[in-house]
Amino acid sequence: MAYLDPPYNQHSYRGNYHIWETLVRNDNPEVYGCAHKRIDCKTTKSSFNSKPKFKDTLKAVLDALKSPYIVLSFSDEGFITRDEIEEMLLTIGSVKTLEVDYKRYVGAQIGIYNPQGIKVGDVKKLRNKEYLYVVSKAGSALTTKP
Repeated sequence: MAYLDPPYNQHSYRGNYHIWETLVRNDNPEVYGCAHKRIDCKTTKSSFNSKPKFKDTLKAVLDALKSPYIVLSFSDEGFITRDEIEEMLLTIGSVKTLEVDYKRYVGAQIGIYNPQGIKVGDVKKLRNKEYLYVVSKAGSALTTKP
């Protein structure tokens, strides 16, 4: 089984998972800030963080997977819709979609503030939906046990 949790909008995971990046690369990068983030967190973005590139990037990853089962986690705040994802996944195999309601992140709860602490934006919604797409590639049967 392959589990995918790609970035779904312009917000990069790189800054949040910079330690894993360094462990995998086994390098000693230039860092900044109290969290000692890799300096390349400021400049390097994933194709997943680009609306025009997102769909093709996800499709390329899905096409490269050899696993008979895929679980894809994705938010309703992403670059593409639930229908678009389901359509893409149905070309691979059968799809079951689970929908989970979530309270949005802390920033969404308090509003948007500028560096001077002045409120400059309003909260548009307080909850979002997370979708878990369970895919069984053609020839692989999804079974559930009680």
